[in-house]
Amino acid sequence: MATNRAYYDVPPARSANATVVRIMPRDDATISLVLDRTIFYPESGGQPCDLGTIAGFPVVSVVEKGDDVEHVLEATRAELDAADVSAGRTVRCDVNLERRLDHSEQHTAQHLLSAVLLRTHGAATLSFHLGERYSSIDLDVPPMDRFDADRVEDEVLRVMRDDYAVLTHHCPPEDPDSFPLRKEPSVDAEVLRVVEIDGLEYSACCGTHVRSTSELGAFRITKVEKYKGGSRVYYVAGSRAYADYRRLAAIVREAAATTGGTEDDVPGVVLAYQTRIKRLEDDLERASGNAAAATAALLASDTDDGAPVFAAADDFAEASRLARALAARGRVALVESRTGSKVAVASPAPADGIATIDSGAVFGPIARNGGGKGGGGKNFFQAAFPDAQALAAFVEAARLALR
Repeated sequence: MATNRAYYDVPPARSANATVVRIMPRDDATISLVLDRTIFYPESGGQPCDLGTIAGFPVVSVVEKGDDVEHVLEATRAELDAADVSAGRTVRCDVNLERRLDHSEQHTAQHLLSAVLLRTHGAATLSFHLGERYSSIDLDVPPMDRFDADRVEDEVLRVMRDDYAVLTHHCPPEDPDSFPLRKEPSVDAEVLRVVEIDGLEYSACCGTHVRSTSELGAFRITKVEKYKGGSRVYYVAGSRAYADYRRLAAIVREAAATTGGTEDDVPGVVLAYQTRIKRLEDDLERASGNAAAATAALLASDTDDGAPVFAAADDFAEASRLARALAARGRVALVESRTGSKVAVASPAPADGIATIDSGAVFGPIARNGGGKGGGGKNFFQAAFPDAQALAAFVEAARLALR
């Protein structure tokens, strides 16, 4: 006997009783139940399953297995026996209705968005994903710009305001021409379930939906990006959209409070900060370069003319600058980073046709033999080692190679 899909008959139902048909063990922590009827929607068509409890045990997933709906419970067989849950017994089912409503809002919004995009841009929806924070659809056209996305969003909001009814029809699967479906159905069922948005949209769909477009309340396209030769459109709808609006408003309020201006001032203040930070970064880079050049001059003066220079720096960025500065003074330089077990090696560029040491060719094999990973060219080589001991071994081997 097939499981009766009561989530279609009484979608607002938060609780219901059902009879246990079959119990199947899964592992040490979960059990599967098949009931004669269920108010739990199983995962299907891009829509996640409902969650809740059965006989007080948490429902962790709901899946379709042929004509049956299997409910996976966080429970052991011993726990079910202790709760007097067995085949033929009646159990109480409690669904997380807030989660169901959220999924119904996102799914209905997907139908509406797909219909609008097909009508306004000739864009066919290839797939749908309902995520924890955002939902998305994949299209067979290149990404639209923000101007076009706003126009699509406006049209979706207009249909929502005009309060189109969301209707459900049933027809034989061999007769899909009974309705102008947006795309050919891919399901193989005895009865084809068609969801209509009052003359605007017809789709074969097994998901849950709200009763009218006005129940969505809010809608926003959050992002459009290139995806697999087409595009992906992210959106939020219903209560999720209101929550997203509140989140963004809070961010702007906090930013305004931090900068001491108004909310309208935030973009200009952020741009001014970006400009100032870029200028400070440029000043810091110049100062760091000057410091590296000064340190290189001191180190070069303390070693014999033409001799390699071995040194250390606080971090890898400083080590790289110092190694390059020493190379600019005609020295082969190996500079260790005191953090991260990294090393920078630089050699002078050829001058007057005289070749110098090839850093990558000389030090690459030494680094690899010591467990290091890195790379570079003739005049600069860098490597990272698993620990300080491996780095010290590399430095010692490099000293021998440069004698």
